[in-house]
Amino acid sequence: MRPPINADGSSNWPAKRGVIPVQFDLLAAPSTTTTTTKTYDPPVWQSLQSDGSVSYATFCLNPLCASPGSLTFSQITNLSATYNFTTGDCHAGSLRWIIYVQHGSDVQQVDVYYGNPNGSPDPPGQSCAGTNSGSGQNLITTSLSANRFEMLGGWGVPGPLYTTYADALASTNGGTDLVIGAQLTLDSGFAGDQRVDVSNVTVNDNTWVPKTTETTTTTTVDGPYAKTCTLPAAELRWAKNNVTADGAINEAESIQPKDTGKFYRQVDCKYIYNLDVSSLSGQGNYTVWVRIGDVNIQVPATFDLK
Repeated sequence: MRPPINADGSSNWPAKRGVIPVQFDLLAAPSTTTTTTKTYDPPVWQSLQSDGSVSYATFCLNPLCASPGSLTFSQITNLSATYNFTTGDCHAGSLRWIIYVQHGSDVQQVDVYYGNPNGSPDPPGQSCAGTNSGSGQNLITTSLSANRFEMLGGWGVPGPLYTTYADALASTNGGTDLVIGAQLTLDSGFAGDQRVDVSNVTVNDNTWVPKTTETTTTTTVDGPYAKTCTLPAAELRWAKNNVTADGAINEAESIQPKDTGKFYRQVDCKYIYNLDVSSLSGQGNYTVWVRIGDVNIQVPATFDLK
């Protein structure tokens, strides 16, 4: 705020006529934002004999992940993942995908195996390394071991054991069974430790991306404020605080041309508005602001009319 309005709010003008020159400078300060980010190593999937651990990633393919949506079994067109075993191999039923479907009145599953699920002996018959590797391949369409679908199990959709995709479609009511979710599972540590690096886990066009970074703190520090000549459009706002004017008149009546409209003029890198006394509502204490972008900028000008 600039004179003639005193910064301490002691200015008192006559209420009869004239204008009050309202003048503001705009101060600006540079700001520096510092962000602290925590990083994590990609998760290592494991299933171990010692602790019974298992690893899996579940895709909820409907809003609740508890009831079917509109996606049918036949509309699952891509099941893929990139993997590298660092301990063990596929055996005893995993690595595998599980597709949960609403089959009749029950939620049941279709298992889709990596490697050769009917290999013998098992382990290591299911091995999904070397020529049996399905890493990065779509298990719905891959030519590796076509009989990778299991329909007959304790919780499975009834149908042939270790069979083809065509049989899986037939067993799920022609592929019309509605899908609840899909899950990539590693859970065969009971038959030998498994550790594997997994990425690009994908169902159709949905890919699981593990969390590897996290923003923990963001700090913004303002530098020193200085007068700026970059002045955005600013509106004048005023309010009457009370009807009591303190003290005697100590400001001279000004007869400069009054400003009209709601915007300040910009002159010599400052905001100016000659406020018509007659536009105010009589004696009392007033506050006037600069309003930029729908925000009243502090510190306001405060004065009395008497």
